[in-house]
Amino acid sequence: MEQDQDIQELTTDFISVFQLETNQASDKAVRGRAVRLGAVLDKALGHDRYPPRVAALLGEAMMIAALVARALKFKGRLVVQCHGTNEGAVSLLMADCTTDGSVRGYARWDSAALREIELDSRNPGAKALLGGGTFSMTIDQGPDMDNYQGLAAIEGESLAACAEHYFKQSEQIPTEIKLACGQVQTPGQDPSWRGGGMLIQRIAPDVTRGQTDDDWDTARALFATLSDEELIDPDLPQDELLFRLFNETGVRIIERAAINADCQCSEDRLEATLKTFDAKALDDIAEDGKITANCEFCGTDYVFDVSTLLAAGGAS
Repeated sequence: MEQDQDIQELTTDFISVFQLETNQASDKAVRGRAVRLGAVLDKALGHDRYPPRVAALLGEAMMIAALVARALKFKGRLVVQCHGTNEGAVSLLMADCTTDGSVRGYARWDSAALREIELDSRNPGAKALLGGGTFSMTIDQGPDMDNYQGLAAIEGESLAACAEHYFKQSEQIPTEIKLACGQVQTPGQDPSWRGGGMLIQRIAPDVTRGQTDDDWDTARALFATLSDEELIDPDLPQDELLFRLFNETGVRIIERAAINADCQCSEDRLEATLKTFDAKALDDIAEDGKITANCEFCGTDYVFDVSTLLAAGGAS
């Protein structure tokens, strides 16, 4: 497997863009992206913020956001949302990733409904946990640009299948996705979250490239052999995994970039907003003279003193 010498060697929390060289005459018929997450998931999913099955589903949504955001050709972010129904336990999954690699996620669920679903199935998938509903991707190009959103029904037992259905319905790009997210146990350490995901897409044929049907069929057949265990195995480097999958055809890593768990919440922005409230409005949302706000994504608590807000600019 060829690899540019200046690509930084990373073992976790990174994404790679790769290309399969399945057709020596035309080349570049199938491209893909692969993500590995470790500490990023521990930060977003750990500390018992979510039940294990909800956490794993949210981790998969975060990986989809990272995989798709890397394909954007401008500075912005990609937002993945799943709105469930009353038949499921998870009413909302939301994950976003910026083109700079900052990813975050949030889930809302019903504990009683989750217990019922887990009693009915030992390993409920996305369809059971969400109860159907809608899957969407939103491209946010910034405050001065219009957003683009595509919607599709939640189809399939896995979140990967939901994303594949989205690409088929909304983007009409032949796409295969595999995701795995779970906790791994290292001797002498607490369990830690780890996730792996991979996406391959068929590049449309043109005069230069020619027909890509055979290349795509070959790539899909090889991709189908990829297991969940391989995606999250801490002892299996991503480079080795890609070679194991695609050595028959050839695979080349084009670029690699770090993924981090930086949330976009801001104490300064929140404080500036509160300073625009009048004294009565601040008092209505305060308790014992203090206003507490919590970021649903990263769990950070912000506490503001009403008298300080008024003195600094709030209306009397």
